[in-house]
Amino acid sequence: MTIGLSKKKSIVGRSPKDIEKYGFDGSGYIGKVLMSKGEKPVLGRKIFMDMTRPHLVLVCGKRGGGKSYTMAVMLEEFARLPFTVKNRISVITIDTVGIFWSLKFPDKKNNDTLADWDLKPSESDVRVLVPKGKLDFYTKKGLPVDGALTLKASELDAVEWMALFKLTWKDPEGVLITTVVEQVKEKLGSYYGIDELISAVKSNTESTKLTRQALTNRLKVAKTWGLIEKQGTRIRDIAKPGAITIIDVSAYRQAIGMEGTRDIIVALIGKKLFEERMLFRKEEEINLLKGKKRESAMPIVWMMIDEAHMFMPNDEQNLALQVLLEWVRVGRQPGLSLLLATQRPNKLHPDAISQCDLFISHRMTSKPDIEAVAAIRPSYLHQDFDHMYSQMPKSKGYALIVDDNSEKIWMVKIRPRFSWDAGVTANAFTD
Repeated sequence: MTIGLSKKKSIVGRSPKDIEKYGFDGSGYIGKVLMSKGEKPVLGRKIFMDMTRPHLVLVCGKRGGGKSYTMAVMLEEFARLPFTVKNRISVITIDTVGIFWSLKFPDKKNNDTLADWDLKPSESDVRVLVPKGKLDFYTKKGLPVDGALTLKASELDAVEWMALFKLTWKDPEGVLITTVVEQVKEKLGSYYGIDELISAVKSNTESTKLTRQALTNRLKVAKTWGLIEKQGTRIRDIAKPGAITIIDVSAYRQAIGMEGTRDIIVALIGKKLFEERMLFRKEEEINLLKGKKRESAMPIVWMMIDEAHMFMPNDEQNLALQVLLEWVRVGRQPGLSLLLATQRPNKLHPDAISQCDLFISHRMTSKPDIEAVAAIRPSYLHQDFDHMYSQMPKSKGYALIVDDNSEKIWMVKIRPRFSWDAGVTANAFTD
């Protein structure tokens, strides 16, 4: 049990100017400052996090250290923002492990701990989407799912099809898929599916029979994924105002031949969100010029990605990489926030590390990982990260927060979740 002393509170991710103007409106309660450690750590002021401005947030920590738990706490806070703020935000979470569905259910185990923090068990209003091809599995198992996700075939260009099938320009199938995609688009416009691509492949007379058969087989396999269709899920149905959407891609985690499906989901959704926000951002500015409020049909977007090093690797190309790098470099202007969680920061693209304005790190012991995050060491941090980690209590839940917005550093304990935690480590006991 920890002891709390102070009723004071501070906010991370918000500039002094915005604090003066908005106070704590539009922020979420994420933890308390660690005042002293020992057998009974003493906790001080509450720490809140800004959720209204665009941010690049990096959440790190070794395996089982609390990264996904911290993400869930933030999702709980997004869910309980006041309507006037919440309705201007859409949160999309890429769930690579399949654990965030449990936000729908209140916690049943930690009433005493929650009471210590003046919290009560509660569910959070989130919706869970799964790739259409996996929907039957979820429904048969009784897992809570709110709908299916599909991608529109015509939104995949030739390069993306090649990356999905791990083809290059040197491969005959790569040349053929490029030709076929262009032919089908010219003939059918934006309404076609995999069947139309297969027909075009079979009728191509300039390729060899072996090449046609190989590409046909790849497309038939892609059809079994139940992900790519003529009419995909509209981006506005994914990024709904006030909605917290969990996109569960865990079913594709280790599936042989389907390694690129998660990447294409993140790449296409990220690309469409970027394009839409760039357009609607202009509408918001026009409204301001006309003396109206800064409003549009498209909310500002937070995209939260667990195991982000899979999508933004530092040593190889990836379908999602260039899209996410655009978010990193210019996402602030159109209103795109990105939260990247990883247990392997040394595997994450360096731009994602160096550009973050809010760094939240649970305990790390790997020297390469500590060296990787050293790139963000600001001038106001007077100690090395390895020294800071050595001072962190070894029990779970503690984190170091480095905030460029206020130029402050905090050692905090993340608050307990009030929703059910499906991410706990498995064991052989049945209770």
